[in-house]
Amino acid sequence: MQPVCLPVACPWPARGLRYRRGQGARALGYRRPAAPCKTMKNLRKLLFLVLYAALGAALGTLGAKYGLRLPHHAAWGRGQAAGLLALLPVAWLLAVLLHELGHVLAGQWQGFRFCWLAVGPLLWKREAGRLRLAWNTNLNLAGGMALCLPPPAGDLRRRFMAFAAGGPLGSAAWAATALGTYALLPIPASAVGQVLAASLAASGSISALLTLLTLIPVHVGGFYSDGSRLLHLWRGDAAGQLDLALLTVMAHSTAGTRPRHLPQGPLAAAAALPPELPMQAYAHYYRYLGALDAQQIAQAGQHLAAYRTQLLRQPVGLQASGWLESAFFAAAYEYDLPTARAFRARAQPSVLVTADVLARVEAALARLAGEPAPALAFAQAALRALPRSVDQGSAHLYAEWLADTVRWAAGPAEPPLRAGGSPGAGQPLAGFLHQ
Repeated sequence: MQPVCLPVACPWPARGLRYRRGQGARALGYRRPAAPCKTMKNLRKLLFLVLYAALGAALGTLGAKYGLRLPHHAAWGRGQAAGLLALLPVAWLLAVLLHELGHVLAGQWQGFRFCWLAVGPLLWKREAGRLRLAWNTNLNLAGGMALCLPPPAGDLRRRFMAFAAGGPLGSAAWAATALGTYALLPIPASAVGQVLAASLAASGSISALLTLLTLIPVHVGGFYSDGSRLLHLWRGDAAGQLDLALLTVMAHSTAGTRPRHLPQGPLAAAAALPPELPMQAYAHYYRYLGALDAQQIAQAGQHLAAYRTQLLRQPVGLQASGWLESAFFAAAYEYDLPTARAFRARAQPSVLVTADVLARVEAALARLAGEPAPALAFAQAALRALPRSVDQGSAHLYAEWLADTVRWAAGPAEPPLRAGGSPGAGQPLAGFLHQ
């Protein structure tokens, strides 16, 4: 159960890529990773979720059926047992939902802006000022995740500590409410009432378990637990300094500050921290955006490569944006269509990838391939989606490239660039550089 308050994405050319120094993007030769490894990763994630839910459900069931009022319960029939088993997933979903709502409510209290919340197969997200319910198809988010964006001013360290503490506090509150209600209410006379009471106790027991597990300071699957984030921020150690630096930069970026105007001091300090820190890659990401916005293309490529070296250390659900940004850069600035397509192929669908990103990448691929019609359609779609982007700072940067792509697609036909080439006569350089 993780609150997300940092950008999403990140990459490293490990198993699937070969890199030869000094040869730029063309030196990246794509090899599709072996299918069994990918399958085993997904199986491990699924097994972890199943075991996590089963442990909480088992404890809740034992506590409900044999605890508190064991002497007063008659023997359960098969129908009651089946009913309880059927309601256990609902009990688990309710416990996880209230944990994530604890993060969201704490974030609202601290001035954070709610974006979306995923629990099991359900996803709630805010679009155009309205809350919308959709299906969550990403297994990586099934265990619960909330995305809230911090404000650009104020004591971010204190605010984020409150946000991180909101989840365990929400779980503790529901555990006390559910178990207290179960203990104090009279024993239901009907079989259905007994099953519902046991399900309530199971949900409360799962919440009690979540409170304990999320407060344990651990780093699992690319994420810090709530307790670990609280501990790092309270100590002010390297991980806490990194979180605070990235929060500061991200708060300005999501508020609309252009990448080249972001505070560079915190970014440079964050990039110098040990690369083993899970979120350190995002320092390179923001430095990449700043260099790109300042038209420092070579430096942008270096920062993006550093960002990409850490991609596979991140959860799969957070990798797609990194591969897509790499595809966009390879197509729009390095003019390497095979490499751009290889990066694009590595991006797995994720709720964390917004519509403007996907359309922008496809526009860059179509433009490099010399296909004006699809480039125009994708660029216009990306421009329509940009106002809904979480990061309004980088939206300024991309809007300029997309607007130029629209002008290119509407103008006279021009030959496509070849891999590793440069803009030829009559092909506007502005189409590949941001103002």
